[in-house]
Amino acid sequence: MLVQQKQNIKGLTLIETLVVLAIIGAIAAVGFPNFSKWQVDRQVRSDSEKIAAVFTSATSQVERGAYPYVRVLIESGVKISAHGIKQEEFSNKLNNGDDMDCGSGIFSSADEIISYDLEDIKLFHLTDGGGNGAICFSKGGKYFKRTGTAFTQNNINLDQKATPNYVTICYKKENSCDAVNRSFDTSDKHPVYLVNYSRFGMIQKYKWNYSKNDWRSR
Repeated sequence: MLVQQKQNIKGLTLIETLVVLAIIGAIAAVGFPNFSKWQVDRQVRSDSEKIAAVFTSATSQVERGAYPYVRVLIESGVKISAHGIKQEEFSNKLNNGDDMDCGSGIFSSADEIISYDLEDIKLFHLTDGGGNGAICFSKGGKYFKRTGTAFTQNNINLDQKATPNYVTICYKKENSCDAVNRSFDTSDKHPVYLVNYSRFGMIQKYKWNYSKNDWRSR
């Protein structure tokens, strides 16, 4: 009886195996593009959250009084960081009549609050020409300033209001990512995120909606 049972056991034929492999290949071919887009979106969204976190940390440190003057610096699109000047140094500069110009000289000995290296994305327009952009915050927005490419970038419309206070975050392989002219790569529809900041510390996050051709609040 045992011998007869073993003889009745059958495996897959070569044709059946090829059919199974063909089905698996077809499913993988259909699913891979969607998985790739999901992975790209995950990368860009993750870095956009890091950028928003830097701005949030900078403005909350100012509002809490930990640092009276904080600068967010974006270096050629590869790093973003926030540094703060202590109250004593800040007061000395004001008493001496120094200009709070948001430059590297003032922040050469400032405390680092937070920093991130950015690898999977491009930043527009803060990195046009490979330059740096800096934004400085103070309580009540009195000494709010933008320098470098953060100052020279053009306005965009968010919620029917024009503003120059934003960072656009795109996939590193994106060919066109112009937030001002709303020129994005529509062939692959790579994700585009945006962080909007204000002189008073309000941080808002957006994602580009290709179907409505507009920014959608997150």
